[in-house]
Amino acid sequence: MNEEKLKVKVDVIGVEEAVSKAERYVELLKEAKTLADELASMEFEIGIKQD
Repeated sequence: MNEEKLKVKVDVIGVEEAVSKAERYVELLKEAKTLADELASMEFEIGIKQD
């Protein structure tokens, strides 16, 4: 069986932008998780005044 080799040059447009947006998305998810953890650990105090 003979093998044939073929070289192809491919330009993919927009990959850098997509990677950049994905990295930003990951950072936002990390920030959101931190905020959610902070909110979950908050304690509230309720005071009632009687007149």
